[in-house]
Amino acid sequence: PDGEADTVLEPDVGAYGVISVVGHIVAGQIREMITSFLAGKNAEAAAIHRRLIPLVDAAFCVVNPIPIKFMVNQVGFPAGPNRLPLVEPDEATAAKILAELKRHRIDLPVPV
Repeated sequence: PDGEADTVLEPDVGAYGVISVVGHIVAGQIREMITSFLAGKNAEAAAIHRRLIPLVDAAFCVVNPIPIKFMVNQVGFPAGPNRLPLVEPDEATAAKILAELKRHRIDLPVPV
């Protein structure tokens, strides 16, 4: 989780799947990571994992679900505003989240 180069996916513990906040916007890539791991392609799975770590970090830079809801709205999926006591991210945090969001391919099908 800390993004170090030697991060590897641990052997499964008898279950399949993941609970993933960023899965809201990169579900296809999460699926690809799991599929690669289950197929024994650990280096491929680990590469996807490492690539997504900065996005995961951005999704938790302030209290969840503020960042992910902001991301979903920014890519054009109408998630609506936060409910109090949660608020929109401040300007600096929003800029940080947007900068990271732009570095990734988004899998979320955005309505037109």
